[in-house]
Amino acid sequence: MFKVRKELQGLAPCAHGGKLQEIAEQNGFSESEFLDFSVNINPYQPMDVRDVIAKAYGSVSRYPDNRYERFKRSAAKFTGARMENIVPGNGSTEIIRLLAESILERGDLIAIPCPTFGEYEQQCRLFGANIRYVRYSDLIKKEYWHLNGCVATFLCNPNNPDGVLLPAEDVLSIADHCKKNGIILVVDEAFIDLADPGQSVAKYVEKYDNLFVMRSLTKCFAIPGFRLGFGITNAETAGILNVARVTWNLSSIASEVGIYYMENSHAYLDVSRSYITRERDWLMKNISAIEGLNAYPSTVNYFLVDVSGTGMNCPEFASRILKEKIIVRECNSFRMLGESFIRLAVRTREENDRLVQALKNVAGA
Repeated sequence: MFKVRKELQGLAPCAHGGKLQEIAEQNGFSESEFLDFSVNINPYQPMDVRDVIAKAYGSVSRYPDNRYERFKRSAAKFTGARMENIVPGNGSTEIIRLLAESILERGDLIAIPCPTFGEYEQQCRLFGANIRYVRYSDLIKKEYWHLNGCVATFLCNPNNPDGVLLPAEDVLSIADHCKKNGIILVVDEAFIDLADPGQSVAKYVEKYDNLFVMRSLTKCFAIPGFRLGFGITNAETAGILNVARVTWNLSSIASEVGIYYMENSHAYLDVSRSYITRERDWLMKNISAIEGLNAYPSTVNYFLVDVSGTGMNCPEFASRILKEKIIVRECNSFRMLGESFIRLAVRTREENDRLVQALKNVAGA
């Protein structure tokens, strides 16, 4: 092996859901035989973009326009920001990597409220950062002193894995504290369009020059295969990051699909939120009625379930329910959460009903 930076040596992959193909292969079944409740994307019927893809196919013989002005314009209109504030990304994970690479020096301290999305820590460690774990619940209680001395802090809103959504005024309260103390606040709004987009702080990036907001089209439009997202920050910083990002990081087809979704989706997202609320409430009510299971309130299309009342931890429970051809997200990889929780996504009523029956079978076994 040739020499690589020491931060990479021994680094384990970040834990995620969405391993349908891998699990199906390991168990000798086809993917269609499983229901994957570990993937938290919009369960509502997806918009049909086949005509958009077919039209965009004619551009694949040319390099994309690396300025991505049409994409930026659509993203700005979609979020209430300005075109100059937008940094296109090949999914929000690439945006996290770009930000970490751009702001961190080896030894810098980063605050990560836990439990939360594991890629924040993963990408920051790649560039030599040290991590200070703080409790997400402390931020809810408006205790911010834990952030002092850090270069930046991440805030997932709504939070993953528990679906807690902080009101915009509370996020801006954190931004005020961070600004006074020289801390960059990175707000990940990947799921906000499926919860309450009115709580987004994207439109405040010029007022707060320490604020960086991330958005993902993957979750709200159920298109994880397209890898589409963007960052939103003040125009000066966005200009720098647009130079630093990988050239042509969005394919021509993906860019056109993203533009179409953002410009034609407001009614679709309204219906999606209503659908998610109805199905989530139905699921949580039925799951909480199962002895040994406790579903936690959420604002979005996923929620936590405490399985400790069954006498099993989350790996044991996940293994048992896999025999029912159901995949769930084990949450023991989330710091400060322990081994009692699984995360479940909201799907269609037929699929949700199958999940409830499987949970009854496992919990009563």
